[in-house]
Amino acid sequence: MISPEHVYQRIARSKQLSGIELRIRSVYVKDNRTLRFWPFPGLANLYLLLFVVSDMPNQSIKPVQIITFPGVGDQESLPTAETIFYYVDDSGKETPGQLHLVASVIKSKKGLRNAGAIMESLQQDEAYNSLLQQLTGMARNALTAGAVIESIKNLSNVVGRYLGKVEDRPLATIMKSFTALSGDWDLAGTRTISIPTRNVDFHFDLTVARKEDAVA
Repeated sequence: MISPEHVYQRIARSKQLSGIELRIRSVYVKDNRTLRFWPFPGLANLYLLLFVVSDMPNQSIKPVQIITFPGVGDQESLPTAETIFYYVDDSGKETPGQLHLVASVIKSKKGLRNAGAIMESLQQDEAYNSLLQQLTGMARNALTAGAVIESIKNLSNVVGRYLGKVEDRPLATIMKSFTALSGDWDLAGTRTISIPTRNVDFHFDLTVARKEDAVA
């Protein structure tokens, strides 16, 4: 995992450097939709599924990430603070024009599968790779956020086939788009993006640095 200190050193301390980082601040599970009665504590096994698509390469991780969390109760935060998108251009000439995020918390009816094994299987799936290429092309061609999000839904269906026995509906799914056109990169610094849902509250930190705002 990339530390906040590493990001600060690479982004904020160079006059010629511009970059963007999207990091999970917290994923707070309010209700895991599991009954609690003696002697069962009402814990749930959860997957956090992340899709990030941009017209610039993600220098942190691949576009799809799966993180597993066993035994999560109500009113409990998932122990993660992952960087899910990170882009720096040392020349200070380019930043992403579009960044689209879909995050979903899914409850497994049985035990959790190994996330690494799932990703290995996915990377050999022709439909998965075809959709990833399609999404990258859509973002680079500046197609609408709605079109990109719809394709991410199709990608999530492919990933879902590899997750095993999960509930028909996730605990929560959120979608968020950031674009240069809408001014999401205009203010340098870090701001928190909070997206509450009925069962899960999502919080992300978006860090933006422009070369004219950076310090030596």
